[in-house]
Amino acid sequence: MIINYIIKRFKKWYVLLFFAFIIAVLSYSLQYFEFFKLVEIKTLDLRFKRFPLEAQADSSIVLVAIDNSSLIYAKDNGVMWPWSRDFYAYITNFMAYEGAKAVLYDIQFYEPDYDRLNISSEESDNSFAYALQNYNNVILGVQYGQDSLHVPADINRFAIPVLDRNKSYAARVNGARFPIEQFRNSVSMLGGINIQPDDDGVIRRVPLFYQLHDLFVPQISFIAAYRTKNMGALVFNNHILQIDSQDIQLDNNDNYQINWYGKGGSEGVFKYIPFKSVIQSAAALEYGEEPSIEPGFFKDKYIIIGATADGLMDLKTSPYTKIMPGMEIWATILSNLLNNHYIYYLPNLILFIYIFFISFIILYSFVKLKATFSNLIVLTLLTFSIVGISFLWKYRIYLNLIVPIIAIIISYLTIVFISYIMEGKSKKEIRRVFTRYLHPDIIATLIDNPDQVEMGGEEIEATVMFSDIYNFTTFSEGKHPKDLVKDLNEYFTAITNIILDNNGLLDKYTGDGLMAIFGAPIPRKDHAYLACKSAILHKKFAEALSKETNSASSLFHQNTRLGINSGTFVAGNIGSEKRMDYTAIGDAVNLSARLEGVNKIYKTKIIISESSYLFVKDDFVCRELDYLRVKGKTEPTRIYELIDFMDKKENYQWIDTYRRALSLYRQGEFQNAKEIFDTLTMPEAYDEASATMSKRCSFLLENPPHDWDGILTLLEK
Repeated sequence: MIINYIIKRFKKWYVLLFFAFIIAVLSYSLQYFEFFKLVEIKTLDLRFKRFPLEAQADSSIVLVAIDNSSLIYAKDNGVMWPWSRDFYAYITNFMAYEGAKAVLYDIQFYEPDYDRLNISSEESDNSFAYALQNYNNVILGVQYGQDSLHVPADINRFAIPVLDRNKSYAARVNGARFPIEQFRNSVSMLGGINIQPDDDGVIRRVPLFYQLHDLFVPQISFIAAYRTKNMGALVFNNHILQIDSQDIQLDNNDNYQINWYGKGGSEGVFKYIPFKSVIQSAAALEYGEEPSIEPGFFKDKYIIIGATADGLMDLKTSPYTKIMPGMEIWATILSNLLNNHYIYYLPNLILFIYIFFISFIILYSFVKLKATFSNLIVLTLLTFSIVGISFLWKYRIYLNLIVPIIAIIISYLTIVFISYIMEGKSKKEIRRVFTRYLHPDIIATLIDNPDQVEMGGEEIEATVMFSDIYNFTTFSEGKHPKDLVKDLNEYFTAITNIILDNNGLLDKYTGDGLMAIFGAPIPRKDHAYLACKSAILHKKFAEALSKETNSASSLFHQNTRLGINSGTFVAGNIGSEKRMDYTAIGDAVNLSARLEGVNKIYKTKIIISESSYLFVKDDFVCRELDYLRVKGKTEPTRIYELIDFMDKKENYQWIDTYRRALSLYRQGEFQNAKEIFDTLTMPEAYDEASATMSKRCSFLLENPPHDWDGILTLLEK
């Protein structure tokens, strides 16, 4: 029942809303499937590339690279990899001297150093520990993992406060490889350096902190920003991290989406300095020589030290760069945090409303517009979605791109499929309903444009014609049924062809008459003109035929009476489930039928209503016959005889005489009116309507009316 209801009304706006809602729900849910997640992040990579933020990368962040040249430099000076810890002590002391704001080691120190010829492991580790102890702005890297490893008690002091958690935090770890105890006791900050790429190997998101048992331990760049900005307790709630009234949106796994600035590597957005250059500069300053790096360069800088050499294998992939140093991830996140360069995610409700809206627009356009325009709308919406969402990304406002595209595709396929099914059915219905009633050219137009007709019924403005054969019973007496049917078929063929040739719709045959509609099923403004034209053409056809033959069919045509009325009525498929026909109902239809019968009073052939007359008064010769109330109607109507085309007007000067007589009749001057009517009943130009009005004047003279208003009330059909 529900399906049939929807099918019958699939073009209604509320049904289209229902379909749009279903499509929106389906499209929206697809974003949670892995395949579509992968497609979406690929589109996000393209947006990053299309709208880089190179100029916004924080210039206070400097990357010190343990590159190939630095390894060669150390080797040439008798130091093999891995370097002894006094190297890092030397650098740390130099950065402290320079006034660096913080030094981040993207290097693990989870085992003691080993003995060398020139220095013991203890001396090496002590030198680094001493440097850490004297410089409070160093962060050492920690590799967190899912293995259940021992967590030293002193780790508590490296935790950060996180408040108001109303659900479990998703970025959880079970253990870690921490720096050796000597370094932990000397350093003030530890930071995670975990990096988990997406399935395609690209780094796009990392946690800002991890939950280790009951502790919340920071990631390396986050703790640097946390300490620098003097942040207090953090508030985490439903994947939202609030820091000093600033909201940072996390994904469903509580990962932070990295806001990449541009190309990575030494020629990218961040400043790279080889480790060897720092060593050379530090030594030069110590011995009073000219340093390669200008003194004071590192003041108030964030220094990230990490490996970039090929053999050290700390190379990662970003949306911009296929191979880049891993420490650039921490540089990018640190720049994000220091400058509030966060990605703003529009609420999912906005995404749903948007795809619901565009789905409805597509469905509605295909139902209400021509295919050319509806296809253009689909293309426009597709272009607008891609360009608009990409433009939002320019300002780092994120809205899912793949979901609207999916919604557009599904909407398009859905409406095309439904339209194919329904329009195919509609075309069959149109052909079935109208084949017998319309000209073949009109049927072809309807089949090509089925939307032009509302099969379920609609209110239209059109013109109705009823016909009847006067004295048909007398003609049919003594006729054999087969001969009578043959004569009727011959008669109906001629009059029907005239109607169809003038774009009329043959509604039904009514015994010896018919009903036709002009202006349906395809609405048109000249419906009254076409109806009257058909009537005049039939009248002339009958006159010409009478000169050629005196057959029964010819007599039928000569005695045909027509009633025509224009107005508003309901047209559509009317009937039962087993039998339906396209027809019209309403007062305007009934009046047309009544007017056909009024012809017998005035002995006329064609009577039209005032509403039809107002449409065609400049195209046809008409005369006002009378002012009357037909049976079943309380409101009177003026009726007119349709006589000829307007170009024959000079042949009907006597109409003015009838008009003067009719005016006197309405004023109650029945004697004067009768005398003028009688002048139109002379044998040389006998007018039946004038004879009728003359007799009525005689009756009124003998039976004077009370409260005369000039209106005749008919008591019979």
